Amino acid sequence: MTKSTVKQDQIEAVTRGWVVYLHSGEATPDKVAEFESWLASDPRHLLAYRDMEQLMGDLSLVMETDADAPLVEAPVAAKPPWRDVRRISAGLAGVAVVAIGFILALTSSSVPVAPADPIPAVETQIAEIRDILLPDGTHVTLGARSRIESRFTDDLRIVRLSEGEAFFDVSHDAKRPFYVEVGDKLIRVVGTQFDVRQRADSVKVSVVEGVVEVLQAEDPVRAEKHRPEVSKDVLRAGDEVTAKIGSVKREFGMVEPESAAAWRRGWLAYEDASLGEIVSDTNRYNSQQIILESPGMENLRVTAAFGVDNIDQFITGLEASYDIQAEYTASDEIILRTAQ
Repeated sequence: MTKSTVKQDQIEAVTRGWVVYLHSGEATPDKVAEFESWLASDPRHLLAYRDMEQLMGDLSLVMETDADAPLVEAPVAAKPPWRDVRRISAGLAGVAVVAIGFILALTSSSVPVAPADPIPAVETQIAEIRDILLPDGTHVTLGARSRIESRFTDDLRIVRLSEGEAFFDVSHDAKRPFYVEVGDKLIRVVGTQFDVRQRADSVKVSVVEGVVEVLQAEDPVRAEKHRPEVSKDVLRAGDEVTAKIGSVKREFGMVEPESAAAWRRGWLAYEDASLGEIVSDTNRYNSQQIILESPGMENLRVTAAFGVDNIDQFITGLEASYDIQAEYTASDEIILRTAQ
């Protein structure tokens, strides 16, 4: 018997145990969370679970074993399924519904990533938004033209945002802090919701829920060990900070938690932002690339809100409000220049 055969037999044995347990009517929320982590830790686990469910009958038959239990709808792409499933599971008499909701989440149109160990890097292209599920149950929405890499240890959960923007809905675990490495800054949480955007010269953090620490440090292991001595800013829901890379300079602001990370809903909104910042974001979400031709245009302060699929609305507003002309080229570029 080969090692791979032995491993597969072990997976099937564990899978049988989970199937029996989840349909026993005795499952607890803690065990359901453990099942979710196990299922997400290796793509083979999901395949084995599906096969075992088929042996017991199709999904409709599984649901019929608990006809009184409410059904869990397949989650939409922009909404993390995990927290809702856990809240519902605590009050369900039959935990089979939780398992079904989990499988529907993994097969929904958003195509979430269930990474194996080691966790692969995830990268998006222009105009692509992707939902990612990490092994601990943390849900990440990765913005267009963005990239993250993850590594988990027994003591720390670490994600590096090397490009673009991401929204984090971090699964609570006080014993294993969650760190985001971005630029030369660290973001530390134990369970919360926040948005992180990296630019060439700065990092912006917007907090939707909970408490977030932004540390002037680059090594999560060392930062955690010497946390009391590390310089940090503590942010709460509605707080926002823009920290300069390579500097201790930062600017603090406020944001409506409901409107933070509006890009997840296909909307870009700015108040007194530089034109360079807006164009940088817009170019990540649209195949039409905007080029600022005249010197100094990137410093123009603009307030604007528009859909990512309606760039023309933004361009028309610029031409009407500022001394700017737009030229649409055959190569799908929009060249902006100051009017002559």
